[in-house]
Amino acid sequence: MLFDGICNAYVVDVWTFTPYRRHGIASTMMRLLLDELQGQHICLFTDTLNFYKKLGFTKGETCMEKVIGKWLVNTSVTQS
Repeated sequence: MLFDGICNAYVVDVWTFTPYRRHGIASTMMRLLLDELQGQHICLFTDTLNFYKKLGFTKGETCMEKVIGKWLVNTSVTQS
């Protein structure tokens, strides 16, 4: 994942080693990652649309997309 820390994050697919697929590993990894991206617009590059739709992503013009929380409102970072 690459993100600017302000409003945009990019993910280029997630793969699970074949013998370990269908054990929830990729779903858990994505949920943990998304939990850290409050206020971010995530652009996900993938061909595996159905898997990511289950995680709340929608098909955009150039990528699968999702906004976590309210865009540009990051409650997970403590400001001093």
